Amino acid sequence: MNRLRWGMALVLMVALTACPGEGPGSIRGTVSLGSSITGQRLDFQVGKLRRSGAPRFVPGEVLVEFRGGVSLQSLGSLRLAVQGRLVELQQVRPLGLAHTALYRASLSEAETPALLEALRRRPEVASADLNWLEQPLAVPNDQLYGLQWHYPAINLPQAWDQTTGSNSVVVAVLDTGVLYRAGNPAQSHPDQGNRLLPGYDMVSLLGGPNPYANAGDGNGRDPDPYDPGDARSTGYHGTHVGGTIGAATNNTTGVAGVDWQARLLHVRVIGLLGATIADQIDAILWAAGQPVPGAPTNPNPARVINMSLGGENPCTTARQNAINQVTANGVVVVVAAGNENDNASLYSPASCANVITVGATDFAGARAPYSNYGPRIDVMAPGGDVSKDLNNDGYADGVLSLSRNDVNGQFNYMFENGTSMAAPHVAGVVALMKALNPSLGTAQVLQILKSTARPLSATQCVRPSDSECGAGLIDANAALAAVQGGSTAGFSLTTPNTSLSVQPGGSLSVPITISRSGGFAGAVSLSLLGAPAGVSGSFNPASTTNSSTLALSVSGTVPDGTYSLTVRGISGSTTATLPLSLRVGAGTSASIKDTFVVACFLVASGCDVSRSKVVQLTQSSTSAPYTIPDLTPGDYVVLGWKDVNNDDLVNRGDYLGGVVDRSGELVVVRPGNLRADFQLEVLTDDLTRPTPEQRRWLESVPSR
Repeated sequence: MNRLRWGMALVLMVALTACPGEGPGSIRGTVSLGSSITGQRLDFQVGKLRRSGAPRFVPGEVLVEFRGGVSLQSLGSLRLAVQGRLVELQQVRPLGLAHTALYRASLSEAETPALLEALRRRPEVASADLNWLEQPLAVPNDQLYGLQWHYPAINLPQAWDQTTGSNSVVVAVLDTGVLYRAGNPAQSHPDQGNRLLPGYDMVSLLGGPNPYANAGDGNGRDPDPYDPGDARSTGYHGTHVGGTIGAATNNTTGVAGVDWQARLLHVRVIGLLGATIADQIDAILWAAGQPVPGAPTNPNPARVINMSLGGENPCTTARQNAINQVTANGVVVVVAAGNENDNASLYSPASCANVITVGATDFAGARAPYSNYGPRIDVMAPGGDVSKDLNNDGYADGVLSLSRNDVNGQFNYMFENGTSMAAPHVAGVVALMKALNPSLGTAQVLQILKSTARPLSATQCVRPSDSECGAGLIDANAALAAVQGGSTAGFSLTTPNTSLSVQPGGSLSVPITISRSGGFAGAVSLSLLGAPAGVSGSFNPASTTNSSTLALSVSGTVPDGTYSLTVRGISGSTTATLPLSLRVGAGTSASIKDTFVVACFLVASGCDVSRSKVVQLTQSSTSAPYTIPDLTPGDYVVLGWKDVNNDDLVNRGDYLGGVVDRSGELVVVRPGNLRADFQLEVLTDDLTRPTPEQRRWLESVPSR
């Protein structure tokens, strides 16, 4: 559950009851309501706030899917009214999806959500999404096989007696690129062997004054997926992930990979700033051998795709369409669950349908303290925990794989932890399964992995229910035995659109189809998980062998926002899940009216009440200018809060935000002419209730 730490709530309460300070300075800017996202986490730490795990997007860029019959060639530009002014969007490029393109306008981050909502109101637009920037999910630290405790943990040595893989299987690694250039040993990690295929750099140029800021290699897209970063910017994340899947093995040096034979296809999608959704979509399609405008066709289509990346944002329609398109052709997509110790349903691509979502375990076989959890987790795999040495081998309990030391320029091996490290274990095992049976699809692979996994207890899961860690820790040996034994019967749940929209007080019907494989014939019982208060659902029929309809009802009291739901199907010991993203409200019914904007005067212990000031906005729009006048000279942080339910608590349904930099840390602002624009985002989870001491403190604060 997302929570706003009470330190932040206390700071806001103090600031809101502060007496006006006196002085000549002022702070001004624009406040806007963001798109409906699932929560925001802010931590108060010695006079500053840090926003962790929060999604970022490319300002002014949107992914637009048009309804059938609309030609992209005729829509090189679009004009539409956004908050009372005419905005022109230019088509950057069509994506490798029907009727879908990336558009760009000269807008700030704060102005972009309003553009999104204006697009969604147009009748020819089927969907519109922000071009989210997502991050690699590793939590890095710092020679091989004897130190790779994570392989015996999943019975991999026994599995290698059945197969070490096949060079007919291609595994794509969508990540930061790779430390490898053909014919150039000085730029190639020596423990990657000779199984790397020609990949692609899919990181495109951005708009604005520095289009190369994300690419980092001085150009845009090209056939060279080399990782140009350093340990501080990329951590050579893609090389580490790829090494777990398929480092050169049985070669007397370095570390082993899960699969000894599969060929690796690196597609660079994560730049120095992150991975945009638009670049990821093209990378998914290109890796699978499908056409992408402006890129040559990949002659070595992948059968497995690993995505150790993500962000706290919904699974966009365009990305889900790309995943559906490749999985329909037998590609298996494996994704990391995320490292926020939070519900995986709130993160993407972890929450997307038709993917295998992987949580992380530590050396003891328990859920790693950072790993996301919840009903969207399919299976767990070793991700490690570099803060411990439970096996007393003198090394941190991380996952050991390929890296580079930037101090001396030497290629080396690093212990790292994260769900980013867990996912490639599963991708490697899926490649071994495909070596035995190339026709396996996502539903069959999932059924085998789940039925052969070793469940975690509620204590090991560190959750009230063991079901929040999926089917448990994968067992590579048992999974391969099941493939050879022919136990491939299973099912998956599908629906035409996993991104749903409804107004408060409304309802909608969602068709659910049961897709069967391997001779599976049993009836499936359906249930709905993760529905917030005020949202209910029923299935007709609730148990079926073919299809059903989910009737969703949303009461008028449900706050605007995006909520993550999960449809679960159970038939005997076989389970399948279908994640849904439910957006309540049009995103424009809310306004900035009654929002408090706080200038918090910073001192060592936090905010000085006597020198902090607050203004309350009266404009009935989704974006409005503000000015906080007469401030005492000094350092301030600027925060915004709209108490939607008027309960004087920062909780679900309220809007919250602050002036932050690109890394998400709160910016220190000084009175003057510098604009301090920021965005409010809706919280869709309740906060932890205060302790008795905190409650007494709150009750001692005079009402405003």
